[in-house]
Parts: sequence; C-alpha cells; structure tokens
Amino acid sequence: MKLLFIVILLLQTVTVLSANQKRGLVVLDDLQIRNTHSLFFSTLEQQGNQLTYYEASNPKLELSRYGEYLYDFLILFAPHADAFSGSLDVDAVLNFIDDGNNVIIAADSEVSDPTREIVEECGVDFGPAGTFVIDHFNYDVSDFDGDHTLIVADDIVNKSIITSSSAPILFRGVDQVLEEKNSLLIPIVRASSTAYAYSPDEAVVDEPHSSGKQTVLISALQARNNARVLISGSLEFFSDRFFTSPVQKYSADGSSQRYETAGNRQLASDLAAWALKQRGVLRSSNLHHHKVDETVQGSVYCVNDTITYSVDIEEWDGQKWVPYQADDVQLEFVMLDPYYRVNLRHDGKGRFSTTYVVPDVYGIYTFRLDYNRVGYTSINENHLVTVRPYRHNEYERFIVAAYPYYASAFSMMFGLFVFSFFFLYNRDSKAKAPQ
Repeated sequence: MKLLFIVILLLQTVTVLSANQKRGLVVLDDLQIRNTHSLFFSTLEQQGNQLTYYEASNPKLELSRYGEYLYDFLILFAPHADAFSGSLDVDAVLNFIDDGNNVIIAADSEVSDPTREIVEECGVDFGPAGTFVIDHFNYDVSDFDGDHTLIVADDIVNKSIITSSSAPILFRGVDQVLEEKNSLLIPIVRASSTAYAYSPDEAVVDEPHSSGKQTVLISALQARNNARVLISGSLEFFSDRFFTSPVQKYSADGSSQRYETAGNRQLASDLAAWALKQRGVLRSSNLHHHKVDETVQGSVYCVNDTITYSVDIEEWDGQKWVPYQADDVQLEFVMLDPYYRVNLRHDGKGRFSTTYVVPDVYGIYTFRLDYNRVGYTSINENHLVTVRPYRHNEYERFIVAAYPYYASAFSMMFGLFVFSFFFLYNRDSKAKAPQ
C-alpha cells in the first residue's frame, strides 16, 4: 500500500513538473555557440525549460504547425544570419510576439538585417555595422588590443523584480538607441557617461550613433499583451568566458578595481527568468462587487448605493503563486471619464478591496482595474454595470431640504382656516338684511 502511495505521488510530481516546463526554440549561427555559451543554456534548463537547438540555415526551422505554436519562447542567437530557413522569418517572429510569447535576442557589431528589422519593430535601433561601444575610461584590463571595446558597465536598472544584480558586467558589442516616446521599453543596462558608439578602426569625425547615458547595452520590451522581449547588443555577454572572467575596471581617475567574477552570469540568469515569465507575473481572480448589505454580485445599482469592490491579486515567485502586496493598486469607476479613482486596500493576503458610494448620476459605468507597473505583467479587468435613478416609490416621503416649503404650505392652510373662521363668525362683518 505504501509503495502504491509513493508511485502515485511520483506521478503527480512528474505531472506538475511537465506542466510547468516550457519549450524553447534556440536559433544559432553555428551549433558551436551551444558549447561556448553552455553555462547560459544550462541555467535555462535548470530553470525548468526544455531547449531545442537549430542552426539558422536549417530547413526544418518552424515556430508553428497547423496554427499551433510548437514552442513557448524563442532565443535568437544568430546575429549574422542574412535569412532564416524553413518557415521562420521576420514576420513569423513578430507574430509570435504579437500572440503574447517571449523572445530573447542577442546581436553583435555585424548584426544582420533580419535581426535589425525585428528589434526596430520593438522600438530599438542598433548602431551601424562595424561599430562598437567604446569607453576609454571604463574598460577591462584584458582588452589587449587597446581599442577599449571590452567595457565594464555597472549602470544596471534598479528594479528588484527584474534583477537584483549590481556587480559590474563585461560587454563587447553594438549599442542601442531606444524610442523616447515608447514607454514599454526598459533600459536594463546603460553605458557610462564617457562611452560612445563608433568604429574602433576609424577616426571620430562624425557624430557617434550614440554617446553617454543615451547608449543602451541591454534593453527589454514589456508589451501590452504581456509579451516580453529581451534585447542584448552583445552575444558575448552570454558566453562562458564572460560568465567566469574576473573584472579589473579602469576608471577616469586612473584607479582600478578588481572583481573576482563578472556579474554577467547572475544578470543573465535574472533577465532570462524575467523574460520567460518566471518572475514578475501577476494574475487576478475572485473579482466581486456588491452592496454593503448584500453578498450577491449585482449588475444594476441605484444612485447613492454603497458598494464594495474586491479582487485577489497573486504573484508567481517561480515555484508557486503567492499573495501580492502593493499600495498603488487603483480602481476607477468610469462613465466616459472616471467619476471615482480610489486606492484599493490590501489585507496582506492578496485581497484588495474598497467601499464607496455610487455617484448621483445614472448611466452605464465600468469597474476598471488597469494596473501597469515596470517589470510586472499588466492586469486589465473591466466590468460593466448599470446605475439607475430612484423609482417613484423609493424617494423619501419628507425631504429635509423641502421643510421650508412644507412649512409655507401648512402656514397658508392654517391662515385660510383662520380667515374663514373670522369671516363666517365675526358679527360685525355680517351685513344687515334689508327691511
């Protein structure tokens, strides 16, 4: 009996693991990259992902078959591929993103047109071919060529939900310039103020493609459909060499600082977990609204009703769903424009709620919960309800504001009674009848 129980438990465990396992397609310039970047790929597999490797020239490349996607995410480590074989092309990758799936893209100084087209659709502009990010004041000592293209960067986004890494990283590759008006883009790693993007073999005669803090090394896109795209200007950033190399950083004041290991491995692991939605994922459930003295959710409310709105919000921590805690979750009660915008209070167990009075304006309203925060998937819940006026038998019998009018009416009635009494019964007012 115990043996049967253990077998059932193991089967359940395997079922849960297989349900959480995500399938990924890895497209490479050369399968040798699988060996030079083995630590990164092994990190992904340890995070519960199943990877399938193909060269960009393989005619069997396909993302979908018969309208169904074969993979949950895509990794493009093929910056030199002039075209993808099989059914994989730029449009297929963009449709993959539009359908809410995740992509990790790595480039270098010779990035090809297909990769450029994909990132341009995401709002990212790579530097011209042959250009590198150069920094003559923040470079690694192992850059023996003296062109200072192997730079050390430590300006990493300060968002713990995306990454907790703060150690300097090694970077050699092309720069990125992000669309200024695109609020969906997140600059993950910026270059220092002394960096610029140019060809190391040419004298600087024209304006660089980017310079200073405008130069972005790694960026991310959190789309409105919750798809995530991670874009790195350096394929070497994910390499085993950069994962294990020490860092000796030279600074503008001539001093140097040594780190035993670059922060590439920790940062790459955090970014991959975020990009593949293993962190920073929110979900809402048990949305309910009702009058304070009732428990049944209504579709029609009356003006001036007091109602309660509540919803459960949970966060995925990589293993299980845990209660989400924040003080900036807001509810809007909207008819064309928001009549109310109120903060939802949470009980520390993931339950967010508020109580308020329906405005004294009838019409069609929407309960709108639109929560968008950097690093988190968005929550968008909309529920339509009708707000009606009072029925004729629901008004108060006596309204306080009308008391003066009541008093005037009764005073007139009393005055008419007094006048009639005196008119009828006052002896002097009676006219004498003619003889």
